[in-house]
Amino acid sequence: MPSSVTGATRDARIDALRGFALLGILLVNIQSFLYGATNPIGYLVSDAGVLDRLTYFSTAVFVSMKFMPLFAMLFGVGFSLLYLKLLALTPHPKITYLRRMLFLFVFGMLHGVFFYFGDITQMYAVAGLLLLPYVDRGRAGIARAVRNWWLGTAIFTAALYVLVGSTPSLPPEYVAEIQSNYVVFTSGNYLEQLPVRIGEFHDLIVGNFLGLPLTVALMLTGMWAQRAGWLQQHDARAWRIATTLGLLIGVPSALMYGFWLLSASETYGLAVTPQAATVPMVLSVALAFMYASLFLRRAPRGLTLLLAPAGRMPLTNYLLQSIAMGALLSGWGFALGPGLGYWQMSALAAVVFAAQIVLSMIWFGPMKMRQGPLEALWRAWTYAGLRPISPLETPAKSAS
Repeated sequence: MPSSVTGATRDARIDALRGFALLGILLVNIQSFLYGATNPIGYLVSDAGVLDRLTYFSTAVFVSMKFMPLFAMLFGVGFSLLYLKLLALTPHPKITYLRRMLFLFVFGMLHGVFFYFGDITQMYAVAGLLLLPYVDRGRAGIARAVRNWWLGTAIFTAALYVLVGSTPSLPPEYVAEIQSNYVVFTSGNYLEQLPVRIGEFHDLIVGNFLGLPLTVALMLTGMWAQRAGWLQQHDARAWRIATTLGLLIGVPSALMYGFWLLSASETYGLAVTPQAATVPMVLSVALAFMYASLFLRRAPRGLTLLLAPAGRMPLTNYLLQSIAMGALLSGWGFALGPGLGYWQMSALAAVVFAAQIVLSMIWFGPMKMRQGPLEALWRAWTYAGLRPISPLETPAKSAS
């Protein structure tokens, strides 16, 4: 593998923000693990206490639809940096990048089938391919692409909302399926769970690709931020705009989404669906902009050093989270799920992530590893058989 790739300088703030996003993703995923993919933040039982309801509301407001967008924007940042390296390494950078996305897609499919139906990485691989047409554009060209994709996302979401309509609750057959999923995931063995997981994963793939325009818009936004140099400019006007969008659009929308989902959950129980709150749910994504702005500019150095190791091995930690959820909650593991309330599930997610922080610090500290195990495999596959660029070849430079 080319040394220029492995020896690249990392930005600890970016790694730390990615680690922060891993925590948020786990806080959501752990709640849906036992019920299926119908409601991404899980459900409240009829006798849920005040702490359960407060945690449910907080998850809807501050976590749901906030951390996957962070991951998508960071993906765009990473794509932009990676492609600049590939230009210096090979006369065929796009082919090498396609290999990288193929690995991610296959990983996502295997992860979704065998570990956790809520996998998002296979959709990220497809969205990553849609970045390639913009890679050779300058900042102005990427800015236009960002504008167009956000406009397209707004039109697509509005059209989908009008066509599909809004319903406050699920029909009885869906509720029966959720109840059946819960029994299988909490008491069934691994083989009994497998066909149910595959069915849930199939349904989620459809939902994921309905979110493809939003994901591409977010990735392009991250790509634009990197190309424009905002990541190194703490006083850039873009950060103030991001914070303002978060405050004026993200916070009110997130609160509206949280209040609606909590009220609907208390009214409909397992029949609740976030579909009726699609508009505030999507608008609440703006809160992710504020998270990125505040974290990258103002996160204490101690917090950055704490979270960065976990963010350096995101694919490995993403898989380990799924394995931990299965081992702790599922019928084939310790089967703790039925005995935990909503807030206890969130607390367990925090404990799992704390363990990941410690393991990641050991991995890069005393063990002196340079990459996570899955990241190393991913990189080895990406650069296998890479033909170095000849001095006589002049790759097309990406405009800055």
